[in-house]
Amino acid sequence: MAFSLILNRADRKVQERIMRTSYRCLRLSGAALLGLGLLFVVVGTVSAHVAHAKVLSATPAIGSSITQAPTKVTVFTAENINPDPKLSNLFVYSPAGDLISQGDAKVSLSDPKQMSISIKPGGNGVYIVRWITVSALDGDPDQGAFVFTVKPAVVATPTATSHGSTTTTTSSGTGGIPLWVPILVGIVALLIGLGAGLGIGRSTARPSAVGTMRQRVAAEEQQDTTPTKRS
Repeated sequence: MAFSLILNRADRKVQERIMRTSYRCLRLSGAALLGLGLLFVVVGTVSAHVAHAKVLSATPAIGSSITQAPTKVTVFTAENINPDPKLSNLFVYSPAGDLISQGDAKVSLSDPKQMSISIKPGGNGVYIVRWITVSALDGDPDQGAFVFTVKPAVVATPTATSHGSTTTTTSSGTGGIPLWVPILVGIVALLIGLGAGLGIGRSTARPSAVGTMRQRVAAEEQQDTTPTKRS
């Protein structure tokens, strides 16, 4: 009799432990599934928000240095662009700060993720491209800015060496992207965003801050491109 009671108690303890373990496993599984579901929702929301009709690349390339001023600027976006020029457009400023884009930007009929505008070349220096877009898919607006630099290639010059021979040093205007370029773009985009909040986001008048930024870029460009003489 006593032995059977001991067995019953042992069985109950085993069953209780099994139930507790199963309950914990169910709770952990439920929490994991809930967390995974929330992760998918957050990632999907962020992806949808980041996409819009944001400019991903351009011609001339964003932050690049080229040897000849272009006559057209083209941007390529993440989503199809609303072709209404009041909603999607490009504004290009010369190194002197003048608005040199001609008319309104045109969205390509064959590729609605591509938008171009003709410009009047403004010589050597830093050009600023400001863009505004509205997605043709969800109607979400976006805006930003980027720069490219026009500087001619430096002619090769012979340099005398200690042995009487000469070596040729060639400098090109198509070097790598300097570190200050993405920093400048971020600052310009921030200033444009603040301007839009004050109601001047779509004005074609050149922003006063753009001229200041261009002067800083020109100064840094001068430092980067100053050739060093070999002794």
